[in-house]
Amino acid sequence: MVREMEFEAEMLAILRHDLHKIRITGALKHKAALQDELSRRADGTAAWMSRNFLREVFRKQLYRKSLIYPMRNITNTRTLANLHRVEAASLFQETDPLKLHTAILRSKLLNLYAEARRFPYTSLKYHILLTCALYYNFKSGFDMKDLYLCENHPNESPFQVIYRDTTREWAILPRCRSGLSKIYPKFYTTWERRKYQSVGGEHQTFAELLSTIGSWTVALATLEEFMAFLA
Repeated sequence: MVREMEFEAEMLAILRHDLHKIRITGALKHKAALQDELSRRADGTAAWMSRNFLREVFRKQLYRKSLIYPMRNITNTRTLANLHRVEAASLFQETDPLKLHTAILRSKLLNLYAEARRFPYTSLKYHILLTCALYYNFKSGFDMKDLYLCENHPNESPFQVIYRDTTREWAILPRCRSGLSKIYPKFYTTWERRKYQSVGGEHQTFAELLSTIGSWTVALATLEEFMAFLA
């Protein structure tokens, strides 16, 4: 029971570690939010996998730029993100880590926020989910070389899931050779080496767009918006 409570506290800390980026009142600073080496490693790896796409000069905006909705990029989305800060804060009040993970996975709101101000196309939502999946797998004794991107495959834990829509669920799993591909630091390497067409057919142009995106969180955020656009 004690170990279970410790694990829940660890996962809650991972899921809440970037609240300061939404500027939620009382949010811990980054160093205080992640106090152990393993969680910092997962966070650093997730950032490394994300911040390699269209770097811009220092920005103060909270919002994320979109590849699917370019008109949104020239409107005052910062105001929109600020208006929804209370809603975002209430989302993270959930104390059950599994329920919070599900809420983040379903949230459209969190995809409004960028993960890094110098990389405005990155997604806070997908950085959190990616950090969570990496932390779970690292804690289970696996390394990057052991991990695969798997689609609609049974997983050991919901914490391994990084994306979900009406037709697909992507999870980062160890030694899953039936998966889409091994995990590589740049998304397009994983995508180009996939074993079957997850997104393609009549949407081949979009599948080719994903082949140009190195950042994992940009790719996942773009996929979410594209699937919503089709709905």
